[in-house]
Amino acid sequence: MEETLNQILSELQKVNQRMDVFEKRFDNLDKDVKELKDGQEQLKDSTINRVGPYIEEVAKHIDESFDDVKETLEDQQRVIDTLAVRSVKNESEIKDFRRILKNH
Repeated sequence: MEETLNQILSELQKVNQRMDVFEKRFDNLDKDVKELKDGQEQLKDSTINRVGPYIEEVAKHIDESFDDVKETLEDQQRVIDTLAVRSVKNESEIKDFRRILKNH
């Protein structure tokens, strides 16, 4: 009987030792998970803080480029309008010359 109790006691001690190891591993795992979550939050915050200003810079650049293109198009439209007026004037003069040549 005593021998059986000693065996049971020995087995219980082994189980306790294993439980201690598992508890330590679980504590370490819990700590690692917390560190991962904290790192993930820091990464998210860092990304948001970096992407926000970048998007603002891109938007500013697009606005500036759009203004440049708009100004260029307005200049080109003025040239086209001027050329159109000249073309109409030249066509009118050509018709006048043809009429004069035809009458002579």
